[in-house]
Amino acid sequence: IRGAATGGGQCSPRGTGIVSVSALPGRQRLSPSSLNTVEATNDLAFAVVIENSGCAQESSIPVTVTIQKSPTPIVKRRVLDLINPNESKTVTFTDIGTVPFAERTSVAVEVEPVPSEGTTDNNSAQYPVIFSLG
Repeated sequence: IRGAATGGGQCSPRGTGIVSVSALPGRQRLSPSSLNTVEATNDLAFAVVIENSGCAQESSIPVTVTIQKSPTPIVKRRVLDLINPNESKTVTFTDIGTVPFAERTSVAVEVEPVPSEGTTDNNSAQYPVIFSLG
């Protein structure tokens, strides 16, 4: 009797992607195609929903949120520990810091591609934003 020649980790396609990005605490879903006015409270956070659209369990996926700000952008990084095929999980970014007020900026989100990922056009998104005082 012989065992399987390959392990379960070699399936295709593999991949993850951004489903949505919301500003918290108001749960305001951001639009990549129109200007988003976001109230910048002390509790400002961003919730990034990521979906595993592939056939393999994925682990240790870096996720980055970047808010453009002069002279230095705000960059927050988190790691999504584990996500199963066809599952969605939320990665929340807190302690954002002082954002630029009353000027157009952008919130960029990036999910690092997993090994052998075929489609990466859903791994990053830019959202035009104006932060307002609460």
